[in-house]
Amino acid sequence: MLLSSRREGLIRFCLAGMEIAWITPFVALLFHQQGLGWSPMLVMGALLAALSMWILALEFLSRREMSSPAFKLTVVGLVVLSTVVLVRLWLYGGSPLNDFSWLPSTFDALFNFHRGLRPELVLVLANLLLWQRATSATSRSLDFFSVGVSFRMGILVLILGAGLLSYVSGYDVRILFWLYLLLGLTAVALARIREKASSGGSVGPSLPIRRLAGLLVAVGLTVGSTALVSLLFTPTSIKAALGWLEPVWRVVGVLLQPLVLILVALTEIVFVSLESLLRHLAVGVDSGFFDTMRELLGSFTSMAGRSEGAGLTLPPWVQTLLRYAGVLLGILVMLGFVLLSLNKIRSRSRRDDSEEETEEEITFGGSTLGRGMRWLREKAGLVRRFGLGRQLLAAISVQNMYANLSRLARRRGYARHPAQPPDDYLPLLVRAFGGHEESLARITAAYMRVHYGDQPVTRAELGQLRRDYDGVRTAER
Repeated sequence: MLLSSRREGLIRFCLAGMEIAWITPFVALLFHQQGLGWSPMLVMGALLAALSMWILALEFLSRREMSSPAFKLTVVGLVVLSTVVLVRLWLYGGSPLNDFSWLPSTFDALFNFHRGLRPELVLVLANLLLWQRATSATSRSLDFFSVGVSFRMGILVLILGAGLLSYVSGYDVRILFWLYLLLGLTAVALARIREKASSGGSVGPSLPIRRLAGLLVAVGLTVGSTALVSLLFTPTSIKAALGWLEPVWRVVGVLLQPLVLILVALTEIVFVSLESLLRHLAVGVDSGFFDTMRELLGSFTSMAGRSEGAGLTLPPWVQTLLRYAGVLLGILVMLGFVLLSLNKIRSRSRRDDSEEETEEEITFGGSTLGRGMRWLREKAGLVRRFGLGRQLLAAISVQNMYANLSRLARRRGYARHPAQPPDDYLPLLVRAFGGHEESLARITAAYMRVHYGDQPVTRAELGQLRRDYDGVRTAER
């Protein structure tokens, strides 16, 4: 979340900016079609500000002790209120405060979309999309692979949208591309740092200012130098460079001329051979079959032409009812996507931001290759014992819980010796997390079952273990 550790908050902000960068061309194109004339940078700034506020609002609500229905109803209320406020301020900012004529106009644009796409409808859809992306940005994974996939997919969509906007409106949208690269490279670099720190057993509470400044300077120099070099790639400079190399092309043409003649001769031989083969195959073919098929196709076409215009015509009130129902259903679907992500937000807000949940085990010393080989051997053993399925995922979850608790206890001064069995280490865990003896005993027993034995963990047991783990983590925080 944005208010979490410096490194994680910066990654989430960069990911949000990347999404706004590839969303901006499409929203700006819709606004351009309405004749509003807003520049892409203005649209991007407004969308990024709105998305940042929605993310902060979700994070603030998730940190409060609210019941699930109240939390979801509050988010739905914020979605509706923010949509109304955006339409009022963005499109009707110059109207008097006591003028409410914009409300009927907004509802007319929303439900009578068949008459044409209007700015009110564009802004409503854009705000619903921003809320959906805000819930996704607040609960998304920050591992290096996920950030890299987001970077690659986003740049492809940005190229498509920027190309369309530049072709239709004539705007120079290169600044969006450079901003996307600046944000994307920063997010990828921070995710890589986070992953390397996690593999070393210590994620760290924050990123030092000196190292962060060096990273930002390196990214800025990379993107800036690339932007400067790109100024040389113009049609005029390319023609000039090709003109300087004209003697080289002449020499290459003289050397390649025999090879080109040979290729042309081989191509001619291949085509002549194919022609003779087709003539040989078509000698005994009866052309009556093809004539019959053409007659059947002609009859089907004539039948379709006669039945044209004989369809069912619905009454106008039914068409209006279906249109209103379709719009309401679309809004409910978008709100559903927002609500589905709220549970992830609540669960993520309870975690300690300085911890890495995907760490499978605790390693004490040894080379990176050695740790990787041990990790692969353990996971291969789990696959042999539990197979590929729910029981394997349950076993890995239990290992994650025990590894994270052991790491937390080590930070509090109760480290586990590499050769110490889990049951002998349990008293130290109890001392590290006082008041949770039963929860720690259940987690330790489950870890011993999946790590040393072949006894699977049932679905009910896994649910209880997760509640125990969340209780210990909440108390530790």
